[in-house]
Amino acid sequence: MPLIIAHRGANLEAPENTLPAFERALAHGVHGFENDVHITADGVLVVIHDDTIDRTSNGTGLVCEMTYDQLNAYDYGSWFSPEFAGTKIPTLREFFALCHGLPLINVEIKEEPNGSKAAATAVVKLAKECGVFDNLLVSSFDMDMLQGCLAEDPATRVAYLYAADDLDLCEEIDNCPATFAKKFNLAALHPFVALCNADYVAACNAAGIMINPWTVNQPHAITALRDWGTHAIITDEPALALGICNQ
Repeated sequence: MPLIIAHRGANLEAPENTLPAFERALAHGVHGFENDVHITADGVLVVIHDDTIDRTSNGTGLVCEMTYDQLNAYDYGSWFSPEFAGTKIPTLREFFALCHGLPLINVEIKEEPNGSKAAATAVVKLAKECGVFDNLLVSSFDMDMLQGCLAEDPATRVAYLYAADDLDLCEEIDNCPATFAKKFNLAALHPFVALCNADYVAACNAAGIMINPWTVNQPHAITALRDWGTHAIITDEPALALGICNQ
């Protein structure tokens, strides 16, 4: 059975990337979380997808240009439902406190508009401090960010995220995922779900590369990935995925 990883928590039941969303995912019995991380102007790692707070709060501005105290003054729940009014932006430290006992903690480090790679070192250091490093898997669309994690500690497990927008890259990976992974010291590949097929998954498994597709919400896709033997499934529908994979 693949690990079921809640994408931004149980984000259809609570505001994405907030503690209530991760707590609801835990209640479903997920095996891990996927989240998104940015670093503030004063060096605090916070859990939020966008590089601005405009979409998921009642404030506005770039995360990297604001201090944690400034970010924490806003409401990150009311946009989703009045039930979550007053929800605050989580720090990565608060997130890690929920993760003990989970076999996979997927932290996606987002690219910063100012080009900073400081989050790479900071995520690895904080995971060690919080006692979750052994279960950490850092993913990113930014290969330099992943290499920054490896520079901090070569034992960091890193995963490259990719979609279909770069056809040459997709062809290179598909031709030989093992060669690509070895080139960049990757522990895992995180393709968009439509880029997966049985042969690709088999090649990754044969090479000892974790294959964790995103974002897998349709029953037929969950079933296929289960049958092909993916390591994990990143999904907005954790309860559905758990039900299918437990059959």
